[in-house]
Amino acid sequence: MQALIWEGPEQMRMGAVPDPDPRPGFVVMRVGAVGICGSELGAFLGQNELRVPPLIMGHEWAGEVVAVGDPEDAGLIGRMMTANPLLSCGRCRACRRGERQLCPSRLILGINFPGAFAGLVACPVASLHPAADSEAGALVEPLACAARAVERARVRPGDAVVVYGAGIIGLFSCLLARRAGAARVWVVDPNPARSRWAGVFDADAGLAPGSSALHDALAPGVDAAIDAVGTPATRRAAVKAVRRGGCAVWIGLHEPGADLPGNEMVRDEVTVSGSFCYTDENFRVAAELSLAGALPDRSGWCDVRPLADGQAAFLEQARGAAPYPKILLRP
Repeated sequence: MQALIWEGPEQMRMGAVPDPDPRPGFVVMRVGAVGICGSELGAFLGQNELRVPPLIMGHEWAGEVVAVGDPEDAGLIGRMMTANPLLSCGRCRACRRGERQLCPSRLILGINFPGAFAGLVACPVASLHPAADSEAGALVEPLACAARAVERARVRPGDAVVVYGAGIIGLFSCLLARRAGAARVWVVDPNPARSRWAGVFDADAGLAPGSSALHDALAPGVDAAIDAVGTPATRRAAVKAVRRGGCAVWIGLHEPGADLPGNEMVRDEVTVSGSFCYTDENFRVAAELSLAGALPDRSGWCDVRPLADGQAAFLEQARGAAPYPKILLRP
């Protein structure tokens, strides 16, 4: 099969690799669509220590099951599915609680194993969830990330919420914060081509960093702030945006460090929480929302391109003002 292989900083190429085999407990899926994740952009630029080239990345996908490792799973063949890319031990305390993202032995398809930037991908049968179509299914994984971030932010009815970053996880966080009852939701992004989609995702407005409109919105302090970028500047901004007793959640992974106002955080009892992907329940809920058609119409904000254009798509997202909140690739 053909796959998009990451070979080092800013270097990807299409190449032939062996088809995956359906070993026991696994299925093989024909990839219909696969998303480009912000963490993969970091890896593409050589800024993510978890991924080591050469590697077939891609952990946000959906497609048709074409082979199974166990005869009793034959009924899955031909079905459209998405999949949770996490693999874990299944025995530790975190796994037993349904928090496999905290498993000390966790592994991720597209990081520790070949991912879905390819014609075929193998994954555990237990990870599968039904999908309406391949594009809607490929959006489930980032939706689950947003579900976890909103959950960690403790968003309640009537809250004011600010989200930094109008990529798809940031915009999905706006959508889910509103579903959780938030009365006011803003998304902050310097790129107007992305922040203009704020209203489509139920946010009140897309605001530019440093603008007077942002200053006015945040002046009293918000109840919750979500950083879906992951730079020192956005992490610090999220912490400073919340009111006394408020909560800042970091889900972005762009850079490793942050310089924080420690004394202010102590005096104001600000909570800072990390949010790494999702629980099994977050993923299940995200899959059900997608299957039920609860996501905004994809016209305009979701761009679909051939997998062979992957190198150009990564360069476009990494080097300039990305024009789309989400790019999906089709093998």
